[in-house]
Amino acid sequence: MIIAPFVLFIPLILCENEDNVTLPQDEFKCSLPDVKSLDSNLDVTRFRSDFSKISEVKFPGLIGPLNERLICKIKCIDGNWVGPLCSSTPDGRFQPILRECLYRNDHPLLAISFKNSSIDKDTHFPHGSVILSRCKHFGLYKMKGDNILRCENGEWTPKWPECVPTTIVTNFTGDAPPTIQYTIVSGSAVVEPSGDLYVYPDSTIGLDCVTPRALGEPEWSWTQALGHHSSAWSTEEGEKETHYRLTLNKMSVRHSDQYTCTSQGGHTNTVIIKVVNVVCPPIIVTSTRIRQFTQGTRLGNSAHFSCQPGFHLNGSAILTCMGTGQWSALPPTCEETLCATLKTLGPHLSVVEYNSSFGGRAVFQCAWGYRLIGPPGLECEMDGTWSGEVPHCIPIYCPDPLIPDNGRLLSEPSIKDGKYSVGDLMIYTCKDGYEIVGESSIVCTENGFWSHPPPFCLPPSKIRKADTIFVENTTLIHIEE
Repeated sequence: MIIAPFVLFIPLILCENEDNVTLPQDEFKCSLPDVKSLDSNLDVTRFRSDFSKISEVKFPGLIGPLNERLICKIKCIDGNWVGPLCSSTPDGRFQPILRECLYRNDHPLLAISFKNSSIDKDTHFPHGSVILSRCKHFGLYKMKGDNILRCENGEWTPKWPECVPTTIVTNFTGDAPPTIQYTIVSGSAVVEPSGDLYVYPDSTIGLDCVTPRALGEPEWSWTQALGHHSSAWSTEEGEKETHYRLTLNKMSVRHSDQYTCTSQGGHTNTVIIKVVNVVCPPIIVTSTRIRQFTQGTRLGNSAHFSCQPGFHLNGSAILTCMGTGQWSALPPTCEETLCATLKTLGPHLSVVEYNSSFGGRAVFQCAWGYRLIGPPGLECEMDGTWSGEVPHCIPIYCPDPLIPDNGRLLSEPSIKDGKYSVGDLMIYTCKDGYEIVGESSIVCTENGFWSHPPPFCLPPSKIRKADTIFVENTTLIHIEE
């Protein structure tokens, strides 16, 4: 149970002493109750001394998966707080809060609902809660057990039902009950959270009992003696040898019944049909970003929603008019599509352009001396994901410089592993008796090449008139004899 912000229930603290009655100091010995305030800025311990003189505390509470609002109270009895006792109205009967039940979402074949809301995750329910269960795939599984479960002081009762696979699931092997499928010939229908099939009046429905024709003709039966309906093997391709069809024409309230198919082997499967005249209220959507297509507002009709580019749906894309006269969920909204923040940037990677909305880009560049590996930019796509992986940067190295004959290097690389990184300056010198022809120093540039080709070391006697030409990191020397 969640207690509302502590500051809200302080005015509701009631001391049962009357003004003209003096009670001994030891009458109430309870200390500060073990409560949790939703107001993080409120220090509840400052009320400690006040609580030692109070016999009863009332406070608003939120309980259950739908946050039902209750008025609750605790009492100080013999130095201990007892409760809580809760009521739906301030002047109603206060009753104890018994242990809640945990629904674990580990029943893959069951669809669970609570007060017309689907439950698809682990959820705590208060004592007395009633949930409905049905097999998720209508007609493909036969429910064995009760579809209504109640929370009784921490335990679900009765035990959870089972979904027994039918002929289509077992591929017509073994002793499986027949599969039942329905086809809407005209009109509309919907499967309710209870598993019942609700049909709008004047609709025509076909119920198929799926069992091998070679084993003999199954039998359709119903409980109302006055009912008379036609049944025969399907004439449609792919169904002639397996689908025995019961046709319910122009359905009315008298068609509300329990329909059972019995195979030649004696196995049965049953569906419950209710014909109800239900119309849901029109769906009003004011946002210009949402697009809506609605078949109608009758039972079983659907409303389809989508968003304009750059936005995505928050909620159900399809709503169905249910037997309660309400849509299966609230209308969705459209939220702007944003891609996740880029958090895996390396130490040498930076973003020079960034827009995380649909169609926006993230453009990258590397620090000086590093080369980009991967796409130089990513685009935020319609589904809110980036178009690729974030690139990374690797250091740029130049190849080992060539050492000319009779020459050597005066400098060393700047890093210890012997690689030459961008900006490294290499200075050449020649042995005694030789002179440098070409550039005496070269620099490692950002394209991974040296700024100049290596020089030559030649004796002065051979250098009479030299024309030095640099072509693509190559030194060409013309020497006249």
